[in-house]
Amino acid sequence: MRLSLGKKITVLMIAFAVLLSGTCMIVSAAVNRSTMEKEYIITADSMAATVAVIVDGDRMQRITEKVMEIYDRSDQKLSNEEQENPAFEAYAAQYLHLMNDEDYLVIRDQLRKIQDVSEADYIYTICPVPEDGTAVYIVDAASDHAVTPGLFDYAEEKNLIYMNDLKQGVPAFVTNTPEYGWLVTACAPVYNSNGAVVCFAAVDLSMNDVLEKENKFLFMLAGILLILTILISLISIFYVTYRIVRPINLLSGAARQYGQKQAGAVHHEFSSVDIHTGDELELLHASMIQMEKDIDSYIESLTRTEEQLTSVRQQADDLHELAHMDSLTGIRNRLAYDKEILRLDREIQNGRHEFGIAMIDLNFLKVINDTYGHEFGNTAIITLSQLICDVFSHSPVFRIGGDEFAVILKNHDYHKIEMLSEKFSLQMEALRTEEELRPWEKISAAFGYALFEAETDHCAEDVFKRADQKMYENKKEMKAVRT
Repeated sequence: MRLSLGKKITVLMIAFAVLLSGTCMIVSAAVNRSTMEKEYIITADSMAATVAVIVDGDRMQRITEKVMEIYDRSDQKLSNEEQENPAFEAYAAQYLHLMNDEDYLVIRDQLRKIQDVSEADYIYTICPVPEDGTAVYIVDAASDHAVTPGLFDYAEEKNLIYMNDLKQGVPAFVTNTPEYGWLVTACAPVYNSNGAVVCFAAVDLSMNDVLEKENKFLFMLAGILLILTILISLISIFYVTYRIVRPINLLSGAARQYGQKQAGAVHHEFSSVDIHTGDELELLHASMIQMEKDIDSYIESLTRTEEQLTSVRQQADDLHELAHMDSLTGIRNRLAYDKEILRLDREIQNGRHEFGIAMIDLNFLKVINDTYGHEFGNTAIITLSQLICDVFSHSPVFRIGGDEFAVILKNHDYHKIEMLSEKFSLQMEALRTEEELRPWEKISAAFGYALFEAETDHCAEDVFKRADQKMYENKKEMKAVRT
């Protein structure tokens, strides 16, 4: 059956409009959802870190220890999902008295104040138990139906890896459950006054309202696009003349070029077509131009958002780099050393333990500071740092104290430690005997090292202690010679 030109145009325009509308709907939904999740994840991580800093770490430690003492001695442990269990009420009753504890009340009030002035739906603290794969609730800021201390949830499988290193916290993640809907959850470590991690501060942000608004918007957009499709169909039916054929061909060609461009590219196909028919086709053409501009503006807005997110990530990477660098010497600091020790412990557990630790301590720093000033004391520290880096060029060097340095011996330095130890001593001696050097440049340092021994060492700290002891023995010998 042969179709008339009007029907052909109608079919073509309907197909084009449906394809374009569907593409806009899919792209809009996907990009909106992705952008929204990224923004919520960044917000959740930031809020969790803020709560962890504000909360009283020492009080948090005391109430956590009380909760975990009951948890550890409980023969039967029941999660929040087991409330139908006949023993659940008795299990929860063990912890009820802690909700009147002074430390609990103070922490709860702190969390509630934060929750009242923030966008968080839930703020609470939990204590991870790696061996059980559970997260035990300590203090819940909820005013209604607060979770009783001691109850717990099983950790997400993807988050179990973070329970072995509590200082990392748990990066924000998205969950969707029948009970709570769409939630973004983030956890950050809470430290006591001694710098030890006592528990996690957790923040939940609900995305249900935003998703509901998004669905309403998409439904409205679908209706608008449907109406536009119908209008295009009616116009194509009633205006089949020589004045319509050419504009339709032009629009069809523009549509084909539109679909051939890469996603995210700026489009000028419809605006480049010249149509002046003085009827509905000209209006359709104008609508296409406006739609093209709206899509371009939308793409530009998404591009700017992506660039802003990239900038935020870069700033976070820069801050992370600065946090692990010693500001005076430019080498790695104590925080970086602690992370390296944790990594070494993991390698020891996996059977990889070919490493050593060298300890270096600058002598007479106080004398230099008192005699010549702290500026020259800093010069002495920098000089020693450079010398250590030159000698142990294949291993990471850390400044772990005011005048203390540590080297994690690896690869070449590990196998050549005897030679490098002698080289270090010779360079120290050369500085000491160099007459042209000024007093603060003639530095002296005690040195000691130890290699991992699988028969006696259980962790990197054991190697550190032996290296530190040898360094202090060397310091005593140097003082004896000086005397």
